Amino acid sequence: MATVEPRHERNDPTAGQIGAYYTVDIAQSAFSDAASTAGGRCSPCAANDFATKPTTLAESLKVSRGQLRWKLVLNALQIRSNCRIVNVVTTYASDAGDSPITDLNFGIIYENDDWIPTTGTSIDGSTTTTTKILYLADKIAEALNTDHTENMSVYDPTSGTGLIANTAVTVAQVMGAEGEIVEGITVAEVTGYRKNVAAEVPTDSALTYSAE
Repeated sequence: MATVEPRHERNDPTAGQIGAYYTVDIAQSAFSDAASTAGGRCSPCAANDFATKPTTLAESLKVSRGQLRWKLVLNALQIRSNCRIVNVVTTYASDAGDSPITDLNFGIIYENDDWIPTTGTSIDGSTTTTTKILYLADKIAEALNTDHTENMSVYDPTSGTGLIANTAVTVAQVMGAEGEIVEGITVAEVTGYRKNVAAEVPTDSALTYSAE
């Protein structure tokens, strides 16, 4: 009998990893914080996540635009393979809803990154993609450079007590200089992610019978 190990699916018990882990850093200080479709940057946080909710509808719409871009980023990252987002860290000047996000960090665990290509071109045409890391950065940049409109639940503080309104939210490019969007994105692979040890590798425990 022979054992064939499924290395292609990231399950190699002798030298491999279970899945693949990438880290992402999106530096956003240069991205627009204007009360326009370009504003809002990119963040998974909603209005009720802040200690102090947004004080105006314009500020609340920025938060919603940040959420919408986050959704577009997630959609772009899952085109080739199923993935899970972990270890999300957001950096704000304060925990108030009117404060813009300045940095977003998160991890991506892919079931099988062999399906992620290594070819393409960055959004400004300055870089040819040659690695999976560059491909992932390109997809994030594309999401942040996209025009998109979608109905969302938006916190509206103008009523005094605050209401949730179903509003068509539009996002545009986070900044006009496409090259600077790309420069704000850093992707790295954690190459030692979940390395198997001998004690965790199952053995063939099938019973052997002999005829009597």
